[in-house]
Amino acid sequence: MRNFLTAFGVFLAAAIAQLGAAHAVGEDVFVVPRVPVQAQAESATAAKAIAQSQGRRRAMDILLRRVTVEEDWIYLPRLATGEAAPVSGGAADEQATTGEFDPYATAAAGGYGARQANAGGKTAVALTDHDLETLESSFEVYSEKSSSTTYRALITYRFKPDAVRRLLKNARLPYSETQTRTALVLPVLQTDKSVYLWEQNNPWMAAWKARPYINELTPMTAPLGDLEDTQIITAEKALALDPAALAALAEHYSVSQVIVAHARLRQQDGSDNLNVRLINGFRESGAVEPDEEFDPLQVNYGDEADVSHSSAAPEFAAKIGDVLAQIYLTEPSGDFPGLAERAIESAIAKYAKGWKERTLIDHSSEAVLETTAFFRSIDDWTKIRAGLIATPLVGSVQVYALSPSGAEMRLKVFGDPQRLAVAMENYGVVFWTEEGEQWFLATPQVASSVKGSRNLKRKRGFLSEDQSGQDGDAGIENASGVAVGSGIEEKIDQIN
Repeated sequence: MRNFLTAFGVFLAAAIAQLGAAHAVGEDVFVVPRVPVQAQAESATAAKAIAQSQGRRRAMDILLRRVTVEEDWIYLPRLATGEAAPVSGGAADEQATTGEFDPYATAAAGGYGARQANAGGKTAVALTDHDLETLESSFEVYSEKSSSTTYRALITYRFKPDAVRRLLKNARLPYSETQTRTALVLPVLQTDKSVYLWEQNNPWMAAWKARPYINELTPMTAPLGDLEDTQIITAEKALALDPAALAALAEHYSVSQVIVAHARLRQQDGSDNLNVRLINGFRESGAVEPDEEFDPLQVNYGDEADVSHSSAAPEFAAKIGDVLAQIYLTEPSGDFPGLAERAIESAIAKYAKGWKERTLIDHSSEAVLETTAFFRSIDDWTKIRAGLIATPLVGSVQVYALSPSGAEMRLKVFGDPQRLAVAMENYGVVFWTEEGEQWFLATPQVASSVKGSRNLKRKRGFLSEDQSGQDGDAGIENASGVAVGSGIEEKIDQIN
């Protein structure tokens, strides 16, 4: 046992050394890709500066509304139009809760002015152009075109995660930056004439490819549309949610979810009427078979053991055929690419709403949770550790006891611990409680063996039993191979 613990301790020490990169895990959320910019001025240089500044304001509009809930949008400025945050009042409140995502819309009348905090302590965000430059980390320019007086380009803006977090924390606005796993999208366009998927004249597919959507809280990506794709599935099979074809496509792209983006286009009286539905076509099952072999104590769990496979919260968008989001837009004909882009943004934002609310980071509330992690291998521990690093809902982890089959730790958690259960499920880890104050972590296979067990209290004592040293071993050792005394501090996340 000592050799195993020593090897495990070396591994854990290396893991702790890597935790400085924890922030990089979720930084994709703070990137706003390929924002279109265009300006005209007395010179090309002046036009370029104006366009880049306008694009930066628009990008921050998108980012702030991406990570906050709609009810708090009244505390956000409309930077693209130069308007202050509608702190309260009539039409502004109504617009902030309609569920339609339009980061460029101009607020209705009233509600501007005061920056006072509300009863919950939330305050309006105010940003100058200088503030935005300070928040920006870098930018990348694509498709740049200019003349002596004009400038046009697509610009990807990268913002500093810590600075944006601090901005929202100071305003006391809860936010989410936890991403789901990337889903593959099948954009099927249906018109009065036909249905389109892989055809070159499918503008709905082109709209999904024109701008990447991998930086959203619910990231999505479109398929390549190569010969192999066309042989796996057709537009008709996609709309019929053909299980074999969708499963084959998911395996081909190594994704856990396939979403059919069904766009129904009707053109009449000079207008494009677009009805979009995001339909859950395939999702990898979260259920696992009970693992009869795993037992950290090598004891019988009893006939009453609960081997249910669901976590504390229901799986996100788990049912095949579920309509994840639906929106309807109508505009004058002539700019379908623009209409499609707005429809995609609205649909993704509506889909992300539930996930966002379930993974909010609320710095006004935090708790330290006594937690037991069960595992049967270093790979299991790696998965648990990766999930804790990836979610910003965890502020820090202190591992103070360790054995070949588990660890005792204290987790500093922001907000409701049930939100952490949802986030950890996304990383393939089950986080649950059965005794009120004590929490547990395990991979699904291991969790199925220990959840609800009558001997769970005894299982929690596996560390002290190992420490008894029946085989002459020292028992629990920390990352340095020394008997645990002061504990091991893992800094998962730190927000100033």
